[in-house]
Amino acid sequence: MGEVDFMMVNKLASDMGPVFNRSIDILKGMKMPQEAHNVIRNQYYATVILSKLERAKANNREQVIGICEEDLYLPEENYVLGHADILAGTAVVSLFQIRQEFYGLPEDDSKIYPRLYKEAIHQVAHLFNLSECRNPRCINYFSQVMLDIDSKGEKFCDICRRKLTTLV
Repeated sequence: MGEVDFMMVNKLASDMGPVFNRSIDILKGMKMPQEAHNVIRNQYYATVILSKLERAKANNREQVIGICEEDLYLPEENYVLGHADILAGTAVVSLFQIRQEFYGLPEDDSKIYPRLYKEAIHQVAHLFNLSECRNPRCINYFSQVMLDIDSKGEKFCDICRRKLTTLV
C-alpha cells in the first residue's frame, strides 16, 4: 500500500508461501485510504485500512495482507506495527516504526526485512486463528518493543507449528 519497495514485498511473498503452505499472489498496489488518516495524530487508523483491503479480496476465502510505510494506530494504542481482522481475513503491517531511523538511529537496511518478515508472519498467523505465543523465541510471540522482534526467531515453536498444522 502506498510507496513500498516492490523487491521487499516480492521477497516477503516468496518467503511466506512455504510457511503457510499456500501460494501467495502480489496484488496491484493501492493508495493509502485518505479516510484512514487522522490529522491530529498524523497516523493512519489500521481498522479503516483493513476495510479497504477486504474490499480488494476476490472472495471470502482469500486472505490479504497489506504492507505500508505509514504510521498506524488503533484508538486504544499509541501505535501498532501490525493489525489483523480474523473475520475479514485481512492484515496490515507498517514499516514506519520497524525502521531504525524512527528511533533516531542510523539507517540499517539489514534490520528492516527480518523485522517485516517476523511481524507479517505473526499477523498472518492471526488470520489462521493462531493465538499469540508465550515463548519469546517463537515468531508468533507478541512483540511490544523492537528488541522483542529482533530477539525472537524466524520460525514457529513446536507448539505453534502443531497448532498451525491443524488450522491451515
